[in-house]
Amino acid sequence: MNNVILKAENLFFSYDDEKSHSLNGLSLEIGRGKKIAFMGANGSGKSTFFLCCNGINRPTSGTLYFDGAPVDYSREGLLKLRQRVGIVFQDPDNQLFSASVYQEISFGVLNLGKSEAEARQEVERVIEKMGISPFRDRPTHALSGGQKKQVSIADILVMHPDVIILDEPAAALDPKHTALVNDAVNQMTADGITVMMSTHDVNFAFEWADEIVLLDQGQVLMQGDPVQVFSNQTALSRANLEQPAVLQLFDSLCKKGILKNTLPVPKTLRELEEYIAGVTIDRSVQGYREFSRTRKAILVVSFGTSFEETRKVTIDAIEQEIARAYPDCTVYRAWTSKMILKKLMKRDGIHYDNVKEAFARMREDGITDVIVQPTHVINGIENDLMTQDALAYKKDFHSILFGDPLLTTVEDNDYVIRAIREEFADLKEDEVLVLMGHGTTHYSNSIYAALDYTFKDRGCPNIFLGTVEAYPSMQSLLHMVEKYNPRRVVLAPFMIVAGDHAKNDMAGDDPESWRCQFEAAGFPVSCVLKGLGEYPSIRRLFVDHVQAAVEKAEAED
Repeated sequence: MNNVILKAENLFFSYDDEKSHSLNGLSLEIGRGKKIAFMGANGSGKSTFFLCCNGINRPTSGTLYFDGAPVDYSREGLLKLRQRVGIVFQDPDNQLFSASVYQEISFGVLNLGKSEAEARQEVERVIEKMGISPFRDRPTHALSGGQKKQVSIADILVMHPDVIILDEPAAALDPKHTALVNDAVNQMTADGITVMMSTHDVNFAFEWADEIVLLDQGQVLMQGDPVQVFSNQTALSRANLEQPAVLQLFDSLCKKGILKNTLPVPKTLRELEEYIAGVTIDRSVQGYREFSRTRKAILVVSFGTSFEETRKVTIDAIEQEIARAYPDCTVYRAWTSKMILKKLMKRDGIHYDNVKEAFARMREDGITDVIVQPTHVINGIENDLMTQDALAYKKDFHSILFGDPLLTTVEDNDYVIRAIREEFADLKEDEVLVLMGHGTTHYSNSIYAALDYTFKDRGCPNIFLGTVEAYPSMQSLLHMVEKYNPRRVVLAPFMIVAGDHAKNDMAGDDPESWRCQFEAAGFPVSCVLKGLGEYPSIRRLFVDHVQAAVEKAEAED
């Protein structure tokens, strides 16, 4: 059997009569049964190449081979190609057209000439696999974005394709539906289907793909296994991509001698954590300096804020409670936002340390043992980089311990839900509370959607959680709130500090602010400008995280 399912030889394609080329001599081979992630800046040629693979675009020159033979662009040839190469568009509205979900999925397989009984069996199989049963009889136009994406993938799966192409499949999906799609994709490859996917998520691509294809200006910039491609900083820079977080951390830990570079490169943070757990120093990082006496410190690491009054009642208050709980430790401060640190220096002439500066200061002050306690909400990229910066000073300290961010365990989630319910105990059943989180491209962003679901699961159907920069988005929240149809909407930040996002993106006068969008939808809105750091119970949880770090270190000693 030919192990190459698709092959491109010197493909050119232009949308504007040869004035410029979206594909500019592209050549590559796609292995049968592989998971291939296509990456690159917008306009690099990913979608154009995908449309060529399905026969929607015909190259202006060059040759595309499918299963060893040149693509036949006759009507009959294209029909056969599209039965074997299915494409799921980024916008599912470009693909769905039938009156109901069931009719939509059955349309293609019926056109293949199968009997109604055979088609029904195939459709039911795919509906079950994709988790579509709850909305199988709904009109396609009435589905949510995530549901439409599920149906558009089912459209292709029911045809038993050799190749399925997914153009930004997670663009409209929440974490639950993303997991469903990922499970279906893994099953496809287990069944021998070749999967080609475009994505901008380097962390997902690093973990998921067998191969990475980087495109740049309509050409293949680099093709290879994920470790090979994501280790090439020059190629990543040209493609406007960064290294996956787990690879950055692994490389850093190897350079510092904490891990051996002979270890297989971990694909996930869980694998990296298992490596670290096997190191004798574990989370207490033994240094190489001689210490005459022990001096302990707690470094409280926050994102930061340029609003002084807000800082006093949040970050300052957290640091003060930690200091009261641990009087034998000196409490230091570090902020991670370069933009805020620069703004404070320029505007007010105020300097706060970043993590590296704080460690240098503690070293000069004779500190020997450090507990690093972040006030970050989730274990995102800020937390990853904080850990990396801290471990750079391992030789200068007897031990460095790390406390957890706010939302780390299931118990943390339940604790925070109780704190929110207590804070808004007067919320009526005909009112809704909409919480604004920050959001991130980091995989840990899924906690926001999970917590939104958990609020409902814990008996709070009128509490919604979204993000400014990721999912759940304002559009998703507005859709859900409109279904609930409350008498009033209460907006509050789900951030440690009620800073710029809370004052402008949430409560501001710009038409795009959440307040204005809800008001435009006809809801009276009240804004509560109070950061999570102002809740006494949230501050206590950070103190508990410090204690948990201490207790774990003592137990391991």
